[in-house]
Amino acid sequence: MQWKDLSGQERYRVVQMARKGEVPVQELCKTFGVSRTTLSEAMEKVDQAAMTALEPKSPGRKGPSPEAAALVEAKKAKGDLEKDLEHWKTKYEIAMTFVELHRKVLDGEPLPGVEAQGVGEKKKRRKNRRTATEPGVDRSSPRVAGGPDGPRDGGDGQEP
Repeated sequence: MQWKDLSGQERYRVVQMARKGEVPVQELCKTFGVSRTTLSEAMEKVDQAAMTALEPKSPGRKGPSPEAAALVEAKKAKGDLEKDLEHWKTKYEIAMTFVELHRKVLDGEPLPGVEAQGVGEKKKRRKNRRTATEPGVDRSSPRVAGGPDGPRDGGDGQEP
């Protein structure tokens, strides 16, 4: 079998045989149709790969692959956009309700929850005043500074 037809595992086995001295290098080169230079380069690659594999690495699990990280980021962005969409839908519904209420006011229609009033009628306000006939209430004169409530200038030398 030729060197070019060998798999990586088979080539590694050939390199091991050359290293251990099981078979002379010249015979291995002849059997597999490979030059001594190519076989020595393969031996150097094996050494380099072994050193790289044995390099100290940071402890812990590896982080997510770039594709997985991008997928997580895209899902987060999608969730944020869905929240924004719901927010804007609610704002739109509120705005449309105000538009409808304004249209009703312009058309003279009664608003929901408000009794129908004739055009130009005003709702009568109920006065919430105490009458002078109530006991203990003196409405004859308005309260003025300096009366029984306190001094005229607001200062008698004492703090309130």
